[in-house]
Amino acid sequence: MGAKPALLPSVTSELRVPSLPSGNQWIMTLCTFSSDLLTLSLVFALTLWVRHLVSPSYNLTSNLEMLPCLLLLLCAFGAKGLYPGVLLHSAEEMRRIFACISTVFLLLAATTFIWHNAETYSRSIFLVTWAAGAPLVWMSRNLLRRLIVDKTFWGIPAVVLGSGPSAQRVIRKLQDGALGIKIAGVFSDDPVAQWPSDLPPLIGALNAARYITSPRSVNYAIIAMPQRSHAELRHVIQDYCQGFSHVLLVPDMPGLCSLGISARELGGEVGFELPQRLFHTSAAISKRATDLVLSLLALVFLAPLFLAVALAIRLTSPGPVFYKQDRYGRNGQLFGALKFRTMAPNAEGILAEHLAKDASLRSEWERDRKLKNDPRVTSIGKWLRRFSLDELPQLINVITGQMSLVGPRPLPLRDREKYGTGYTLYSRVRPGLTGLWQVSGRNNTTYEERIAFDEYYVRNWSIWLDTYILIRTIRAVITADGAY
Repeated sequence: MGAKPALLPSVTSELRVPSLPSGNQWIMTLCTFSSDLLTLSLVFALTLWVRHLVSPSYNLTSNLEMLPCLLLLLCAFGAKGLYPGVLLHSAEEMRRIFACISTVFLLLAATTFIWHNAETYSRSIFLVTWAAGAPLVWMSRNLLRRLIVDKTFWGIPAVVLGSGPSAQRVIRKLQDGALGIKIAGVFSDDPVAQWPSDLPPLIGALNAARYITSPRSVNYAIIAMPQRSHAELRHVIQDYCQGFSHVLLVPDMPGLCSLGISARELGGEVGFELPQRLFHTSAAISKRATDLVLSLLALVFLAPLFLAVALAIRLTSPGPVFYKQDRYGRNGQLFGALKFRTMAPNAEGILAEHLAKDASLRSEWERDRKLKNDPRVTSIGKWLRRFSLDELPQLINVITGQMSLVGPRPLPLRDREKYGTGYTLYSRVRPGLTGLWQVSGRNNTTYEERIAFDEYYVRNWSIWLDTYILIRTIRAVITADGAY
């Protein structure tokens, strides 16, 4: 990463702060609104069409009266902060969409019951539209962002007050525009001799922030100066952020829960409530019930695939079809994680021979305990690993209660020391068939990043985060991102 000289403006030049791009909140709202309206209309139209194919004699005219209710749904989206929907994690966005659609459909159901005209409408159309609406709206929003996130009109401009490591970390996480915010410039809280060239430019010293808001071109100010005292931060907010309609204060608390955190008033003091959902009894019951239902359905649905893979392994390599390896589970208990066998029977001997011959291979093994081109893996095993099919037998581990569908990946015995203090958090939950690490690059990430993903999942768990990971898993399996 290159760096460039960053000379702060003098006091006189601070009055001539360069103009920044105007806010695009209305354009973003229009794009997202149009996407939602189109998706909901298509869901409703397709449901009507399928209903007509199944029962051509059924009168669909009465159901068309429900079409204006789509506007009621969009109004609910707006009330829930989904327009323009900036700074929303995908799991939180999914939760809000589902809550809005469920609330509106519940009101519609209650209304038709009160007016005694429920028989006029098709229950199948009603239920399918409700069930398909939320996931399809969420997916269409994600597709929209992928298509236009690089456009100049996408993203609400924001400025960052602060130039230290915390500020740079926040800037890098926001500058791609995926969360609806694009950093237009930075105000430095300390003299800066060099500034990374891949980051937005330094506009000026900290007290120049007060002059940029006169045309109201930027509504968001993000304060990332954790090293400053409370009195200094209060001074910055009161004197430099008066013209911003949104002021975000970023504390120096990396690793703590960030999804669902809420502010509480404590007699004039501010307290942050950090939810610990995964450790609530009700959450544990709902997660376990979801694991059982989905795993049983998956086993039934994938039975032909299981047979085909077992036959391919048997015909292409001598040895058993399944492989069991001891892994750490919940509360540090050992269990046998099932897999389809992907290695040759004499795998350890093959590995020792290749490591002795190839120094670069030996270095890769000592660093990651994995090899991108592992000589032990069979021809069918490479294919199974590429699409993560070797891990499907772990559905049995899920049904027996040793694993969960979503969670940190089962930890090999040799890797316990690598987790350090993070192992305590890891051991409080069941390991997962898939997890945040799998959908975030998998083997393309470092081991430290893997641990960070596991800790983030445990601290921020919700049913919506699980749903988000399961949906992303489908994409990760198809693209084979980071799989080897």
